[in-house]
Amino acid sequence: MTPGSLCILLAAVLGAAAWVSAIRWSLGNASAEKTFRWTYHGLTAVLGLATVLLMVAILTHDFRYDYVIGYSSRDLPLLYLVSAFWGGQQGTFLLWALAGALIGYPLFRKRSWEPATVMACYVPTLLYMVVLMLDRGGNPFTLAASIPADGRGLNPLLQDPWMAIHPPMVFLGYAAMTVPAALALAALLKHEETKWLDTGLRWSLLGWISLGAGIILGGFWAYKVLGWGGYWGWDPVENASLIPWIIVTALLHGLLVQRATGALRRTNLVLALSGYLLVLYATFLTRSGVLADFSVHSFPKGSLYRVLVGIMLVTLVVSAFALLRRKAEKGAEIDPNGAWPFALSIVLGLFMVSAVVVLVGTSWPILSSLVHRPAVPEGGFYNRASLPLYLVLLAILGYVPYAGWRVASYRPVMIKAGVSAAVALAATIAAALLGGHGILFLPLFFMGVFALASNLWKLATVGRVRLLNTGAALAHVGFALMMVGIVASSAWDREQEVALPLGQPVEALGRILTYRGHVDGSAPRDEWRVAVLEPGGAETTAHVRMYQVDSNSPEPQLMRNPAILRSLGEDLYLAPLGLDPGTTHDLVLTQGQPVDVHGARLTFVKYRTSTDASGQHMRVEAIVEITAEQGGPETVALPVVMTQAGLQGEPVRPASLPGVTLTFQRMAVEQRQVMVAMREGAASETLVVQASIKPMMNVLWSGTMLMMLGCGVAVTRRYLDHRAAMAAAPVERVETVAKGKRGRRSAAAAARSVQRARG
Repeated sequence: MTPGSLCILLAAVLGAAAWVSAIRWSLGNASAEKTFRWTYHGLTAVLGLATVLLMVAILTHDFRYDYVIGYSSRDLPLLYLVSAFWGGQQGTFLLWALAGALIGYPLFRKRSWEPATVMACYVPTLLYMVVLMLDRGGNPFTLAASIPADGRGLNPLLQDPWMAIHPPMVFLGYAAMTVPAALALAALLKHEETKWLDTGLRWSLLGWISLGAGIILGGFWAYKVLGWGGYWGWDPVENASLIPWIIVTALLHGLLVQRATGALRRTNLVLALSGYLLVLYATFLTRSGVLADFSVHSFPKGSLYRVLVGIMLVTLVVSAFALLRRKAEKGAEIDPNGAWPFALSIVLGLFMVSAVVVLVGTSWPILSSLVHRPAVPEGGFYNRASLPLYLVLLAILGYVPYAGWRVASYRPVMIKAGVSAAVALAATIAAALLGGHGILFLPLFFMGVFALASNLWKLATVGRVRLLNTGAALAHVGFALMMVGIVASSAWDREQEVALPLGQPVEALGRILTYRGHVDGSAPRDEWRVAVLEPGGAETTAHVRMYQVDSNSPEPQLMRNPAILRSLGEDLYLAPLGLDPGTTHDLVLTQGQPVDVHGARLTFVKYRTSTDASGQHMRVEAIVEITAEQGGPETVALPVVMTQAGLQGEPVRPASLPGVTLTFQRMAVEQRQVMVAMREGAASETLVVQASIKPMMNVLWSGTMLMMLGCGVAVTRRYLDHRAAMAAAPVERVETVAKGKRGRRSAAAAARSVQRARG
């Protein structure tokens, strides 16, 4: 057994011991608290040691392990060697387990809420990850049958700085979302459905931020790297992480309502438990292989299928039993005249419906396989089902900032809301004049701007009182901006497939595109230059990438990385589709020595040089005389520009050689030679790209960042307020009674005490 596998086995033993100790502690055995703490420290320590061992194995290229072979290689830069740790599912299980163990520490501090019961509910979630690693398919320390000289390397798509951050954020979010579920289960067991609120709200905010940041980073990576023209493709595995995020969004609003009014007690308990169940379901969809035929992100089917199904069933049964065994006391009724709580409850319902829509669509390959051939819904299904929901959601978001706790008079509210609506109407008319369209998209844009204007007013109003109170307003401003950006960039984008013959300017989308050829020295990840001339602007060079990599499939995988030229109002997105090389002959022309080619004679005469006005770029021309069988002699100048990027030849079509293109490639001055590429036929080398204009992408990305910032401010505020409340709260000594081996009360143990804050 390898040291790493031994650490995983020890983690299972220590985790089980910690769980048993937590249960005994929660039942009143005070002596079990010390046992729990030591075993939990041991669990964290061995998981940390396993993490170090795996990282060292990757960094030192220890190819004894299957995992190191499969996700690293000797030529990987340090950043991608580190990210190889979570490049495969076995590494992510270890990362998730360690993050979960570290997150557990604040839950059993002396002044935490019901630390014993909470940890009795929380530790099994860590054991789930350890059990997955006990299986051969989930163990990152499985030894290889043979030791190769080098590994297969990290998938080129994952070799991006954003993908070095995206997976850790997602799994941190998954680990953090476990806490509200553990708190809710503890609340049911302790018959205290209200005292978990403040703690649950803080942890729900943390889970929302970390999982949301991971989803946003994944969207940015897809937009920047994949080249399919978007940031979200409604892929089943993408949706799998979105569903629990929508649920925790609903939970946040529900907890706020319950905290203020006492309503939605049972709803919030169900949402908290459902959030974790959906995290497990997302793991099942991603790691079990059930979507391997439907998603580019899914891992292949393996031995973890049954383990994951078992974990989900156990969690579902325990959650259902706790809810049915202890029905939470019904909360207070929500007064429809209470504008703020009533609106939040409607928002909660809309998010729940949205989560169900995405859940059904994501699960459709599994559901449809029960009755007919499995299928995946098209992206239009999600758009059609979600747009009406978010129309109502944005309308509420635009109205609520002007309404107080109760609406005494609707007239002032409607006047203020009318100002925001007028701003939104003006923006929508401007958008329509600029090309915006769609019976649903224009109303959605209107509602987005309406919500934006209202919440900007709210932000300014609240900020004058206390900056730390602006978290919700900032998040809502960000949400409105994000929705406006989504509508503009996805519904009102313009696309055109463009064929770019080498060196020939082509007009597309109001710009002049010129294919300038291959970037010398870029192999094996070949880059291709496209010059972009903006109307009335300077020429900019964009680089697209196309290259093949070996994969587990029988055919090599073609990678296409787009070029994105960003401006304040829009992005120009160039996604490569293919390259037609044409028919090419390479000619070496020596000065003064004629070369016969297809009935014509080519003679290199001399070089001619010049410098542009800036003095930075030197232009060299190879003067070539052409004598054809038909027609008189012709002298052509084959130019090449010497820049910092290398030589850039410009193709020339001689009149005496119909259908032939000559391009100056390289020169050997000492040998008095010039290398020329001759392409025959009507078409020269042609790069085909999908060019698109995506309006307001900066608005979309700014909105996502403001959402995260707003929730960050909210977390900071609640943490500081909690610290202040804890410092001001009177402390009482609560006697804890320990049970002896036969269940009798121990007088010695009863003398011990712990300190807890009231509530």
